[in-house]
Amino acid sequence: MDWPPERIKAFRKRYRLTQKSLGEFLGVSKISIYQWERGMRNPSRTTQILLSRIEEEMKIQKRKEVKNRGSKD
Repeated sequence: MDWPPERIKAFRKRYRLTQKSLGEFLGVSKISIYQWERGMRNPSRTTQILLSRIEEEMKIQKRKEVKNRGSKD
């Protein structure tokens, strides 16, 4: 469940989120996201757990979308 700077940035980019939108989603400022992505600060343990849960939910959603697209053909 480790969230180093490069993983946070990759997660945000993968799901096409801005620093502001990810911050709003997590209840933190975009400055916090900026600092995490540059290794200036680390997200709290609670936030890391939340990021992991959000990531898992987004993966599930993406799989459902792919499955639904495949069944429409």
